[in-house]
Amino acid sequence: MIQKLTFSMQTVFQLNNIEKECFGRDAWSVNNLISEFNNEYSHLFGEIVNDKVVGYVCVRTMYEEAQICNIAVLPDYRRQGVASGLLKVVEEFSATQGCERSELEVNTSNTPAVELYKKCGYEIVGTRVNFYRRTRYATRDAFTMTKKL
Repeated sequence: MIQKLTFSMQTVFQLNNIEKECFGRDAWSVNNLISEFNNEYSHLFGEIVNDKVVGYVCVRTMYEEAQICNIAVLPDYRRQGVASGLLKVVEEFSATQGCERSELEVNTSNTPAVELYKKCGYEIVGTRVNFYRRTRYATRDAFTMTKKL
């Protein structure tokens, strides 16, 4: 079940554990996550299974744009529609906030994520060279991908 997440340290620690498992040294810190909960433009949604967050997405809605900041799903729950379900929910939510398009960046070497976004209707509209300061991938470049809502 996907739901909008509310701030609690328990939730922050669950998200931080997902971050560490999915992104290793590139993971958002506890402080990064707290900052997102405290940002009036940020909204976090999670897939909840047995009272545990198994995947989440963070979106910032400003004016006509929804910026997908982060999406992560625990390995045991991948390829089950969790990420595409999270994207669908934030796109629907963002549209109700007046957003006309959704945008995200993804490492050009992260083929599974790029394919997921394409499957969900996102198109590559550009490349940002050296976008990432540090990364576990062979390149620091990012595709910019957008979708009309």
